[in-house]
Amino acid sequence: MPGQRSRLKIFPALALAIFLLPILAGLLFTWAPAFGYLSAAGSTHFSLEPFATLLRHPSLPGALRSTLISGVGASLLSLALALWIAATLYGTRLWSVIELSLAPLLSLPHAAFAIGFTFLIAPSGWLIRAVSPYPSGFTYPPDWITAGDPWAVSLTLTMLFKETPFLLLMIFSGLSRLDVRRTIMIGRSLGYRRLRIWTRLIIPQLYPMLRLPLLAVLAYSLSVVDLAYIIGPSLPPTLAVLIDRWFNAPEISSRLVGAAGSLLLLFVTLACIVSALALEYLISKVGSRKILDGRRQSPFEVLVPTGSLYALVLLAVNLFSLLALILWSVAHSWRFPHFFPTRFSLTNWSTPLRQLLEPLSVSALAALLSCLLAIILVVGCFENEQNLARTRIASISQRSLWIIYLPLLIPQISFLFGIQVVLVIFHLDGTWPALVWVHLVFVLPYVFLTLANAYRSYDQRYSYVGMTLCGGPLRTLFRIKLIMLAKPILFSMAVGFGVSIAQYLPTLYVGAGRFATITTETVSIASGSDRRVMAVYALTQLLLALTGFLTAIVLPAAMFRKRKAMQN
Repeated sequence: MPGQRSRLKIFPALALAIFLLPILAGLLFTWAPAFGYLSAAGSTHFSLEPFATLLRHPSLPGALRSTLISGVGASLLSLALALWIAATLYGTRLWSVIELSLAPLLSLPHAAFAIGFTFLIAPSGWLIRAVSPYPSGFTYPPDWITAGDPWAVSLTLTMLFKETPFLLLMIFSGLSRLDVRRTIMIGRSLGYRRLRIWTRLIIPQLYPMLRLPLLAVLAYSLSVVDLAYIIGPSLPPTLAVLIDRWFNAPEISSRLVGAAGSLLLLFVTLACIVSALALEYLISKVGSRKILDGRRQSPFEVLVPTGSLYALVLLAVNLFSLLALILWSVAHSWRFPHFFPTRFSLTNWSTPLRQLLEPLSVSALAALLSCLLAIILVVGCFENEQNLARTRIASISQRSLWIIYLPLLIPQISFLFGIQVVLVIFHLDGTWPALVWVHLVFVLPYVFLTLANAYRSYDQRYSYVGMTLCGGPLRTLFRIKLIMLAKPILFSMAVGFGVSIAQYLPTLYVGAGRFATITTETVSIASGSDRRVMAVYALTQLLLALTGFLTAIVLPAAMFRKRKAMQN
């Protein structure tokens, strides 16, 4: 079917153009101001003065320190914790609980979790209240710096508890492609203990599937802005926050320094990615010799029970952060050191709900449109890939993963300013097409990655039978294949919906201040508002993101019941 193949070819080209062109244009129009060229600021000659000003800035050393501590620390700890939980709990009941909990954990937006986590660890937070006034003796909040500490420990912990569930999801996906049970049986028959089986037999097969997700977590952790505003250090802030302040400063010349800072952040991120790959290569070389040493037992085998403890802490922190948000949203008065509010009231919801109607509608519409466009493009790409496979033409799907991950491996702030400049030139800034487009840039990779395994595992024989009964391939696609894949398709759309809801910087830079979403409002209100109002905003953001996951659960079940009723 040459005509069909030619039509399908447009989907990969269109998908790549949608997120490669803005990134390339954004980088180009960010690098020009970094080297001194910004006509709007009256600078029409290339120079290194922006870099000189950047290097002289007194906040730069502290910003780099906080960025590296939080970014590298959160990434390494998240990977170690996720692998340790998998190695120690695989096949247990708690492992099944974690699998069921991943969707709720991932649906909790980063900003909402950061606010809830702040309510836990603040000097007047729930953890201190649990031991006050006895046995701690605190009748007033202690003079401690917990949230927003200068060493970015609180920011590191926040990203650790949010990125570990994502890596666990990638581990679940990777393990589904491995014959883990047979590998464990073979390892046990050879006398290997649990940790040795995982470190010698399973993780070497699993890690290549985790490489790109880990690098995406590393790039995100180094360049996150919304979490750093909520729970990160303030003086000096992280480098990404410092750059954002320069880009939004009243003096237009500050944008030159901001562009130079974004180029520095890009270099730092690429250096960390290269270092991670080099460390991986070194470990693989050393580990390849260790695999053959014949040792059956690890000295860390006695620590296997701690896997359950770490998993329970992960679940408990997310649960209690959510409970803290709920309690603060209905608290009328909650004085220290009381563990629960002394008076409850729903009046906290009345005024914010009226103010949040517009941000909610903007967020929902932008997320829905970007998800619909993303799923159309992704399904078209997979259909083209399977057509190539049927004609025995080599597929580049594995190599193209690096391209698909590109928006996740480059700091957002390193190219969003350039995209903003391009949109201003073409008078497209602050428009709906631009807003949906920039959200699609980040939604598309997540939709592709969450749907890839299920779509590629589909048994094509169903479609072959369908074409003999239904007619053409397009009819078979809609009446058989997409219905059978409805559950993973809706789940991938739910993930994309949540990703779109959580977009902060893209909305600010491309929306030109004309679009207020629930995330931009939540981050702005978290800078110093009433805790009760902060909790209402954070819970509203959570409920909107959770709507997508609930739809992905309920809709396939409803479709199945309807089809079963029609058959009866």
